[in-house]
Amino acid sequence: MKRILLLLLLAQLFICNAQSTNGDIDITVLKEANKMGDAFVSGNYEKFASYSHPTVVTMMGGKEHMVSEIKRSFGLLKEDGIKFTDASYGEPSEIILYEGQMQCTLQQMIEMETPNGTVTANSMLIAVSMDNGDSWYFIDPSGNNITTMRKVIPTLSPMLDIPVKMEPSYEEGETEED
Repeated sequence: MKRILLLLLLAQLFICNAQSTNGDIDITVLKEANKMGDAFVSGNYEKFASYSHPTVVTMMGGKEHMVSEIKRSFGLLKEDGIKFTDASYGEPSEIILYEGQMQCTLQQMIEMETPNGTVTANSMLIAVSMDNGDSWYFIDPSGNNITTMRKVIPTLSPMLDIPVKMEPSYEEGETEED
């Protein structure tokens, strides 16, 4: 009998832990992140840029200039034999309400093929909603901590947890000798 109770307790703990932190908002954040990732991988940089935080767009000189710079940068990567093949996202952190905005973080994994193998770049994105969770903007802090990010975007919560660096993973490709 004790074993059955213990198994039921463990099953309940696993079910509770498997549920998302923020309920339906997690679904919306991930749906928006996946749309952004799909736009990125497919080369639809206009759509991709529409998911960028307005402050970042302004800093880049406006959406048109931002899209132009993204196209130029990714064109150079393509010339080097790098092709983006997938973008996926981890579960969002707990939502923080700050300055009238909903904010959280989520891990981003971008997979790219290189001439020597496959690289998966891991980073933590900041997600921000200014309309109570209906739409989301995303910010890649590029290795900066929250203190540095708040100098650029002061409306970010100091409670956001951003790891300074996340290591990529690498899978060596097959060579002609294999």
